[in-house]
Amino acid sequence: MSKTVVMVTHSGDITGMLRELRQHLEARGASVLRFDTDRFPIEAQASFTQDRDGEAIRFTCGERTVVVGPDDAIWYRRARFAEKLPTTMDKQLRHGCVIESKAHLRGLMAAAPCFVLDPPDLVRARGHKPQQQRLARQVGLATPRTLMTNDAEEARAFIASCPGGVIAKMLAAFPIMDDQGVEQVVFTTALTDDHLGKLDGLRYSPMVFQEKIQKALELRITVIGSRIFSAAVDSQQTAGAEIDWRERGVTLLKSWMPYTLPAEIERAIERYMERIGMQYSAIDIIVEPDGRHVFLEANPAGECFWLEHNPPNFPLSVALADVLLDEPGARRVMPR
Repeated sequence: MSKTVVMVTHSGDITGMLRELRQHLEARGASVLRFDTDRFPIEAQASFTQDRDGEAIRFTCGERTVVVGPDDAIWYRRARFAEKLPTTMDKQLRHGCVIESKAHLRGLMAAAPCFVLDPPDLVRARGHKPQQQRLARQVGLATPRTLMTNDAEEARAFIASCPGGVIAKMLAAFPIMDDQGVEQVVFTTALTDDHLGKLDGLRYSPMVFQEKIQKALELRITVIGSRIFSAAVDSQQTAGAEIDWRERGVTLLKSWMPYTLPAEIERAIERYMERIGMQYSAIDIIVEPDGRHVFLEANPAGECFWLEHNPPNFPLSVALADVLLDEPGARRVMPR
């Protein structure tokens, strides 16, 4: 009997990896359903039923319907819940419908009788930066001096204690829409004297402050099941990428190269993955000029597709297919 894989994402997710993963899965005999969360509940359906014979979870998108069983798999990649609900609805009613839609889909994946890469509740829980910093230190990874606060005086004292400079970033990754409705990303920023005069704004929202780390290389380490793919880029050679390489991500597309992790760093990453109990993570690490590796953060659903379609051309979609289809040794074995 062929396995079914449900790819949970949204209709705006047009990365080539989805297409290539589907090809790999279907070439191995799997049946694939793409379930776009923004189309639910208007254009897609999902249900949980329970009776004397047991439970069933059903997904319908377009003309296809699948019922997932123990041998199947769900890939939770992205979600934009209920975005196609009419904007003309009463605001309170629409808000309630969005909340119910989120709860329903997350609940289905929590109750799924099959393998989920990775459960949404776990993805959300493992995205908390304070927890990431704590776990990274516990497994033996170096971390920058860090302050997460909404206290302006505490922030000023921390900044004064970092003679090499300080960067600021958000606790949560979220887009900001410009006047034209175009999605803009909030990048990491190096603090200047101008920023120091605006710290009282912390009373409205906390932020993350970290000592500025000197960079020889920046690493994006993609963990898929039992495999670790490590890529490096020299961001300091590209103007505008020195603080946050994503600001010049397109310029740097062809500049990534394979990187061999020191054995002790790879072992620490293995321990980190065991602690968080996940099959996937995209981890950011800085290599200092003296060779010290400094952990920045771990993105539990971080992007990785560019590392397959550009150098170093890692076989990431193949690795994902291996994990979803439970090929021998592909899934990370978690300690009980």
